[in-house]
Amino acid sequence: MKIVEHSFAYNRVIGNIGKELVRTLLEACGYSVYPFGYESYFTHIKDLIHTGKIKKTPQLQRMPDLLVVDEELKDIDMVEVITRTQKNADDVDITKEKLTHLIKFWPKTILAVVLPRSKHVFYAEYIEKLKITNKDYVNFDISESPIECYFPRVAGSSVLKELQNLCKKIIFKLILTMEVYCY
Repeated sequence: MKIVEHSFAYNRVIGNIGKELVRTLLEACGYSVYPFGYESYFTHIKDLIHTGKIKKTPQLQRMPDLLVVDEELKDIDMVEVITRTQKNADDVDITKEKLTHLIKFWPKTILAVVLPRSKHVFYAEYIEKLKITNKDYVNFDISESPIECYFPRVAGSSVLKELQNLCKKIIFKLILTMEVYCY
């Protein structure tokens, strides 16, 4: 059974669900979270770039999604969120182009990965620690890096378990109702 690739619109909705879950989790655990990526403010520009009506601008396109402020530690982190509905924590992928641009323009960014099929659901890793392994994609194992390793106030919070369960329900429901299979 082969899964058909989804439209840009479908992938954007899935990505926004993941981004909102990460944002809500961090805010509920006491972090201040602000939208940062151009998608948050310039949705029309994103659509124009995707359709080829204006040229790509890698620095703008690869802006991380969120700014996360930890007032207790007096620290600010940039966070890029990706959601992978069909992946496990030991086999996450990101395009080489996206990773290369993130490392070039935003090297201290934390990559938050939402994996509804996995144990922890929410994971994180510094992008500069990820290695480019082939010509198109970077596959990596993030199973030993739950999000609380980078955002310690998440550990043991009741909202973590609640949002893990919510993520699984939302994404699985979408998969069941919207997946198209080819035989």
